[in-house]
Amino acid sequence: MSAPTRGTITALTALSLLELLSLAVLLTNLATVHADGVTSVMGPVHGAAYLSVAVIALLTRGLRTRTRVLVALPVIGGICALTLVPKEARRLGSETATAEEPAA
Repeated sequence: MSAPTRGTITALTALSLLELLSLAVLLTNLATVHADGVTSVMGPVHGAAYLSVAVIALLTRGLRTRTRVLVALPVIGGICALTLVPKEARRLGSETATAEEPAA
């Protein structure tokens, strides 16, 4: 099984950070002033980032089913993508390296 590419991991990291940042802005806005302009701008940004992270994780080869499901969950998906996807890539990279070593 092939490991996720560096580009895929970079995209997931950037989009996950954007998702978490937009969620923090939305929740802060909700808890404080509740400005409609902030909600109007950040709501679609958060939605697009969430969907992007979920779709990329679901389509990335080599990820475990558990990782795919957790990344697609609302609210915790961004955190899971930041923590689980790099671990999966390292795991798959080490398995591939071990499988390709010639037998002595």
